[in-house]
Amino acid sequence: MSETLQSERWAVSGPWTGSRPVERQLAQRFAEFVGAEWCVPVDHCSSALIAGLHALGVGPGDEVIVPGLTWVASASVVARTGAVPVLVDVDPDTLCIDPRAAEAAITSATVAITAVHLYSAMADMDALRALTDRHSLALIEDAAQSYGAGWRGAGAGSLGDFGTFSAQQGKTLTSGEGGLFVTSDEALRAKVEMLRGDGRRYAPGPHIPGRPDLQEQSVVQGWNMHLTEMQASLLIDGLERLPEQNQRRALFAEQLDKDLVAEGDLEPILPYAGNDRRAYYHYAIRLREGAFAGLGADMVCEALSAELGYWVHTPYRPLDRHPLYDPRRVPGATRGPLADRLDPSRFHLPVAHREVARTVLFHHPMLLGGDAHREAIAEAFTKVRRLAGRLQPAETT
Repeated sequence: MSETLQSERWAVSGPWTGSRPVERQLAQRFAEFVGAEWCVPVDHCSSALIAGLHALGVGPGDEVIVPGLTWVASASVVARTGAVPVLVDVDPDTLCIDPRAAEAAITSATVAITAVHLYSAMADMDALRALTDRHSLALIEDAAQSYGAGWRGAGAGSLGDFGTFSAQQGKTLTSGEGGLFVTSDEALRAKVEMLRGDGRRYAPGPHIPGRPDLQEQSVVQGWNMHLTEMQASLLIDGLERLPEQNQRRALFAEQLDKDLVAEGDLEPILPYAGNDRRAYYHYAIRLREGAFAGLGADMVCEALSAELGYWVHTPYRPLDRHPLYDPRRVPGATRGPLADRLDPSRFHLPVAHREVARTVLFHHPMLLGGDAHREAIAEAFTKVRRLAGRLQPAETT
């Protein structure tokens, strides 16, 4: 970071200084980490998704299938291309997109399916790849939360037509804000590099000191989605520690599963067999029916937060009822037939709503502790279990 700050180049558009841009170093290292051919760093994961959608040619009249349990950006980026996000339900064991629900939602307008690897599990990439191949659809991996996860030996993000990662502050690899686009399709990589640079891409040379080494291309209409050299420096630094931290989190979570299920009133996430390497953005545990005197996960989370002094919470609200998600608010989509197609309330997500109501999440920093921290979590559940009958929801007015 010190070297970057003292250099004369702080951005992709900065002057050539005679040394390889940090961003290009990051791109090479991260592609190798994921197991993809190329990486294009961008300013946000949302930018990586929307650039990838545009590179695929997704636009007005198209439909993209998205799980109804995910962060709002996974679906809102689809609406930003002019296409329609089609929400489908999730698998109850993993909280990831249900391939059967995805297949049932395919129409003649469907062009892609987005698989979101959520919290600590990967979507069923075998079933989804077979499905998209059978229907000639693109497969998108939103791996924002899944740095280092694996499917049958392949890295999360490398299995679809393209994958995207988030470097927002809450993620396991972070530069405060940022995103990473990965693909093994050279044509997609070239388009995304231009889309994120107002149509420009890195020049092949010669490099002229003091001049940006960018080449203007009359190919696509792009936007400025660049990552700064300082952010790239932070990500290279964090990438050095990530594998060891992932291993520590996985060991912590495996032992915590054993600790918490012993009483019989809690059950863990059950990943697919193909998900042979777990990566934990959150650790999730579910309340069995009737457990904790019938309290919902929201009340259990509130009690656990008070006991542990750290935020414990439920999953995202499903997108059919999420206050931040309504693509009808996008300019040009407020009225008429398109607004009807974009209405999130037309989708039914019973599994997502049921699982959210019984799921408790612990953010990944809590998994980097030692035995005493793990025991404190187990003891907090024991205390809440003992006092559950005395806990009541707060009165509302």
